[in-house]
Amino acid sequence: MCFRGFKISPFIISVVALIAITAAVCIGAASCNRGKLVFKCNFYFVCYSIEDNTISAGSISSAVSNYGGAGYILEHNGAYYVTVSCYYSENDAKSVCLSLQGRNLNCSVLSVETDNYVLTTSSSKKNENLYKGNLNTLSSISRLAYDCANALDTGEYGQIKAKNVISNIKKTLEGLADANIQNCFSSELRRLISVCEECSAGYTYSKDLRKLQIAIADTIINIKLF
Repeated sequence: MCFRGFKISPFIISVVALIAITAAVCIGAASCNRGKLVFKCNFYFVCYSIEDNTISAGSISSAVSNYGGAGYILEHNGAYYVTVSCYYSENDAKSVCLSLQGRNLNCSVLSVETDNYVLTTSSSKKNENLYKGNLNTLSSISRLAYDCANALDTGEYGQIKAKNVISNIKKTLEGLADANIQNCFSSELRRLISVCEECSAGYTYSKDLRKLQIAIADTIINIKLF
């Protein structure tokens, strides 16, 4: 190979090739060095409507809430789902969905499984254990809200018990907030505390607990760890 009479020796070519390969390996290693936090959790949402923006979803949310559903708008993969309820068993979700369809409600089941969370920064890697603990705690209190909603529906719980459950969930969230100052969970935890306050204001219905449950699930699904 030559350019204007200048010959490039095979040795130089091999050195340049080695440098290029080494650079490519370093870039690949850097991109794969972000790390992952493994946390598996399954949610099965019964949804009344799927919309492509929050405005159209918001117009349906109130109607779903008035019907007795959560009415919480969940974003997933670029779509907005107006949720009625959330389950931890696919069969339970499908059973409720079929029942609603029998009443001429156009429902569907959205299945979401959490798996690996990308640790995008050195700070997120440092906080890996804290973040995993947060996710485990959020998963536990989402189930508390779910159980309380069911107990309200069956009459097992009255207002006092329901409000005690919400109070305990709020205290747990406040404890997490104290342990997660100025990180990726901070604003989400404050948001969930506000949802607790909304749910406990006035008369508490099962749909309020379902809204709280799904709001917590939303954080688990969509949190970005940094």
